Amino acid sequence: MAKVELTEEMEVLLKSVYDDCVAEDKSVRERQIRQWRRLKLLWEGFQRIWYSEVAHDWRIWDETQDADTDQGAYDKPINVYRAYLESIIAALSVTVPPIKCFPDDADNTLDIATAKAGDKISQLVYRHSNASLIWIHALFIFATEGMTAFHNYSKCDKSYGTYTKTEYENVDEFHKVTTCPACGFPMDDEIDDQLRDKFGKDDTDVKIDDELNEDNLDLCPNCLEIVQPTLSAKRLIVPKFVGSTNEPKARVCIEVYGGLYVKVPSYARGQADCPYLILSREIDYTIAMDEFQHLRGSKKLREAIKGNHGSYENYDQWGRLSPQYQGEFPTNVVTKHQAWIRPAKFNILADDRAVNELKKKFPDGVRVVYINDSFAEAHNECLDDYWTLTENPLSDYLHFDPLGQSLVSIQEITNDLISLVLQTIEHGISQTFADPGVLNFDAYGQTETTPGGVFPATPKTGKSLADGFFEMRTATLSSEVIPFSTNIQSLGQLVSGALPSLFGGSMQGTETASQYSMSRAQALQRLQNNWKLFTTTWKTLFSKVVPMYIKGVKEDEKDVQKLDDGNFVNVFIRKADLEGKVGKVELEANENLPMTWSQIKDTVMELFKNGNPEVLKILAAPENISLLHDALGIVDLFVPNEDSMIKQYDEIKILLDSQPIPTGMDPETGEEFIPSVEIDPIYDNNEVEFEICRKWITSEAGRQTKQSNPEGYMNVLLHGKLHFTEIQNAMMAEQMASQEQGAAPGKKPNSDLDAPIKKDSDVKTNV
Repeated sequence: MAKVELTEEMEVLLKSVYDDCVAEDKSVRERQIRQWRRLKLLWEGFQRIWYSEVAHDWRIWDETQDADTDQGAYDKPINVYRAYLESIIAALSVTVPPIKCFPDDADNTLDIATAKAGDKISQLVYRHSNASLIWIHALFIFATEGMTAFHNYSKCDKSYGTYTKTEYENVDEFHKVTTCPACGFPMDDEIDDQLRDKFGKDDTDVKIDDELNEDNLDLCPNCLEIVQPTLSAKRLIVPKFVGSTNEPKARVCIEVYGGLYVKVPSYARGQADCPYLILSREIDYTIAMDEFQHLRGSKKLREAIKGNHGSYENYDQWGRLSPQYQGEFPTNVVTKHQAWIRPAKFNILADDRAVNELKKKFPDGVRVVYINDSFAEAHNECLDDYWTLTENPLSDYLHFDPLGQSLVSIQEITNDLISLVLQTIEHGISQTFADPGVLNFDAYGQTETTPGGVFPATPKTGKSLADGFFEMRTATLSSEVIPFSTNIQSLGQLVSGALPSLFGGSMQGTETASQYSMSRAQALQRLQNNWKLFTTTWKTLFSKVVPMYIKGVKEDEKDVQKLDDGNFVNVFIRKADLEGKVGKVELEANENLPMTWSQIKDTVMELFKNGNPEVLKILAAPENISLLHDALGIVDLFVPNEDSMIKQYDEIKILLDSQPIPTGMDPETGEEFIPSVEIDPIYDNNEVEFEICRKWITSEAGRQTKQSNPEGYMNVLLHGKLHFTEIQNAMMAEQMASQEQGAAPGKKPNSDLDAPIKKDSDVKTNV
């Protein structure tokens, strides 16, 4: 969106609206940041933390603070908090659901073509934006911060490629034009005077022309009157080619943020209730100056950089600070604030004239950018076009408790149990007290202790040697500790939903495979709500991404994709196919959780064990060979007919690079051409190779080739027909053989004429 130039007065008005948005819910946001900051520290493994009421932040316990005590030797926390959440994230990120675009009007061919192009656009955006990593990061934010915000925007950069942009300028030109004085019809001008055919005149019209030209008369083709044309000068604006430049291509980028970076009102129940959204993040000040050249000489900005700890002076900036700093602060950083404000928010201004002026400048809303407190730029942008917020159906508001909040107590109890057990084990080692009159400590101290060694000792008179020694235990582990620890682990699985069967473990009572499968299904069902939340948000996100990409396309886009046979194909997104409208975006897959590799493998093995001929036929289809390789996990496994499939794909590539061979009309088949690659009727597997040809012809690549390379398409078509002819010939031969057997059934030989072996002597003779 183009930048809007503002006066100094307008900048002041925008700043007052922005400051009102920042100040709203300040105390509530500080409590939220404190909670999110704690969860981030727990995720990073900082378990020994405490909140300072003086500094108003979480402090990490240092080893030097244990100098007076031995507690540090027993604090050996294990990060179960992260382990539980990573299991859930892994289960929900097996795959990213693909997108399917629908036309706005099913009867409009332009809409249908645009919807098909939208599917290709979604795949291209997936690859450009690393959609799988964005999906995992979104789940991480969902687990540690709750509300998840997706930001989509278009960015131009030469690293994405360039396109040639031709430039024209309008030039004024004057031409002499003759018009009919009777009807005003333009009769002639000097541009096409030499090219115009005088109404198809021939030699018979020469005399008439001579008579008309004597008096400068002419025949009006509109009113058919002989008039003297009126001569006038006409001004025409003609586009003139100036030159061409290489412009950077644009891509649609997707980013995901949590509450630490994005501020929305805490009272908002949905995205429509948000009058503003503020995105804040820290960047190096040199990058900010390079992006906004007018800030180079900003005295206010330089003073903020040279101040204490850069710009880290408020609570929000502290909350976003990386846990690795552990109380330190980075230098040479500034905070870039981007605020999307709806036009309704301008009504906080008391001056109606100022409100109307802002609404006129920004009818869709404003995106205003500040570097610290310095104004950078402003754009007319709508919040809903660039942001998609998760709306949790299990919460009444946009902000909700993160998934990991319920595991904080489990982590703290686990830390206490580990410390308690370690101390008990160490203090459980008994201490022995001995009578110096019984044991000579000086002599014992100079003796090397060996297993089974004999040491001199003198018992007291009238007492045994054991009476001179006393053994004392200072601590004994309670019998309730281990059951309690097991119970805490079960509670952690319950509150988080990370049941053992989710990540390969077994639950009590799951001895058989069917029981384990059932327990895993129950574990995944617990996560169904979270999966539906993210798939719905993802669908809403791409309903904005696809139109944004279409709007920014300047020329045809090419994407290289790999086929199942290992070959590569160019997939084009043509600008001519983007003239229609996408009606809606849906998920291509169902709403169930995706299957993991082990689940796919188990399913395939169960289908093989089923033994149903129809099921086995489906599994043996050439299209499923790659699926079998992936499911079984054995790349070197030989699958019958795989070589025939690869051979046919290679032949299709050769056929596309050549043309059919003309032979004249074939009296038998009626064909005028034969393919450039013949078939081998003896060694070719006609059923498999014909199926590969059929699949390619009906595929999207085949349909595109029919338009872009009709001769290559016809070459493949003829080749497939040859395989089909061989299949039909084999079927006819088999049918004729079966009919011959049915027409002359075998009968018992009862005569010398019918019997092949007439007597025993014939056996020796025939041998």
